[in-house]
Amino acid sequence: MKILIVEDDASKLRNIAAALTEIDGIGLDDIASLTDAAAAKRLLRERNVDLIVLDLHLPDRIDLPPTPTGGLDFMRSISSRPDFFVPTHVVAISGNSDALSTAAEDVGELWGVIRYDPTSTQWRDQLKSRVRYAQAAWRSMVGRPRETRPGDVAILTALNEELDAILRLPLEWSQFKPEGDGTRYHEATIETGNGPMRLVAATASRMGMAATAALASKMIDLYRPSYLVMAGVTGGVRGRVNLGDILIADPSYDWGSGKYEIVDGQQEFAPNPDQLRLDPDLRPDLVKASKDSTLLSAIRSSYPGTKPDHPLECHVEAVGSGAAVLSDAAIVEDIKSHNRKLHGVEMEIYGLMMAAEICAKPRPLAFSVKAVSDFADPTKADDVRPYALYASANFILRFVTDYLGAH
Repeated sequence: MKILIVEDDASKLRNIAAALTEIDGIGLDDIASLTDAAAAKRLLRERNVDLIVLDLHLPDRIDLPPTPTGGLDFMRSISSRPDFFVPTHVVAISGNSDALSTAAEDVGELWGVIRYDPTSTQWRDQLKSRVRYAQAAWRSMVGRPRETRPGDVAILTALNEELDAILRLPLEWSQFKPEGDGTRYHEATIETGNGPMRLVAATASRMGMAATAALASKMIDLYRPSYLVMAGVTGGVRGRVNLGDILIADPSYDWGSGKYEIVDGQQEFAPNPDQLRLDPDLRPDLVKASKDSTLLSAIRSSYPGTKPDHPLECHVEAVGSGAAVLSDAAIVEDIKSHNRKLHGVEMEIYGLMMAAEICAKPRPLAFSVKAVSDFADPTKADDVRPYALYASANFILRFVTDYLGAH
């Protein structure tokens, strides 16, 4: 993937380049840098790049001072004229208050605005998350699998222990590894009332929305499944769920998506998340299954280990995805204040839902089934984690058999 950094501050440029090279598959040879808008335009007249990391406080030429609208003016110029190669993704980054304020009013063609603060690591995490997603999209375009395999339900996880819980289901799993693909896919067939359904399960290379979107894109291309489901564990909102409860995200959103605004002279982050909803044809079955007390009781009673004292419940409610593991109750409270129906916080589901929404037709129906293993605060404990993994995996099995298999 070809990356162009347009940045006139040498120290900031070094920090951005260092952050990018921490991403697997990106080296210095993949990165070019320029210091002004005119030089970037000259390059884009001659060749294309896949991603631009753009300073908002940018000079038009090397002999001129930077302006707060320099980055936005550059984007308007290249996107409105046919003589430029327009990049697929542009991530804006700035530590200048005036530039951030201008971008808050008119983001234009930018794909996210990041506040740069050299004393914090947050900007690095946000930048790497966006770049990993762009990298996944690029790979799905240039490295599509050379074959298509039959599959009805694709199950994704972010952790090996989550995949292990799926593979412990009473099915005969076989393993498949395509040439040139580092992912191992586990395939099985399940009998339903309307005949067999083919399942495939795999785990992402790391946690996070970008890695999940990358794996989801590969599985969609390789198996063309009718359904795409995320399994595993999630943090829950204390007082709204119990430990071990199952959460089906509706809606799913990225709680870190938004813009910086100037309010009373101070920079404030204003969340503006895009919400992805369950397909209206799929949601009624999930709601019905969530209220199926016989199904939920059977899952709880069949667990062979220590289980919570309360019954197993299932909630079809809002779940926020983010680029970081949360263990601070104050942050969870802040996220909750922007969505009064928030029931869970985790790192992957939005990536899964987005991959299903933007892929080529026919698109799979995507949903998530994660069970609460903690309350995303310092009181985290792992005693309920095995039970939560079991509940997630077995709910998926029963839902496929009893509900999807009935169609």
